[in-house]
Amino acid sequence: MTPAWAGLVRNLAVLTDFYTSPPPLEPVKVRSLYLDRRGPTLTLRLDLPGFPDRPRPEWEQNGCDTFQCQLQFLAVDDFKLRGWNPPVTGSLDVEPREERRVLVLLGADGTRLTFSSSDSLTVGKMSAYRAAPDGMDHGRHYYVGKVDQMRYSVLPDPGEKTFYGRV
Repeated sequence: MTPAWAGLVRNLAVLTDFYTSPPPLEPVKVRSLYLDRRGPTLTLRLDLPGFPDRPRPEWEQNGCDTFQCQLQFLAVDDFKLRGWNPPVTGSLDVEPREERRVLVLLGADGTRLTFSSSDSLTVGKMSAYRAAPDGMDHGRHYYVGKVDQMRYSVLPDPGEKTFYGRV
């Protein structure tokens, strides 16, 4: 069964290349968020629960154990954030609303994020990596996209708008 959020992803094929069925967004580790007033757009960088069941050979050869991606929401409205101290692990719920909108809620210990957006989600900037002993993601990343492979081997600085603002 495909989780409800995956049914809203306009480019779902990029995930189904690696997952027989996209995982639920619980528990999900949200690493960063990027707000762009143009759009307005919100991009979450997160670790999906469960490593892909169809990983690339290089991921297995290099001991990767975590799959990370960005999930982008368009036409964001009613944005509220309290207690942001990333990374944040919790449940990311995407609930359909009227007029092709969704309500998004992230509930985690000490953090609360809510907003509404268009019901058309986009997944991008996918990578696999081996989580550090402290759970951080600062090591080598193996990106799916060809341009990302050429440009990045580790996460870029937070000010890199072409990475964090575009999926």
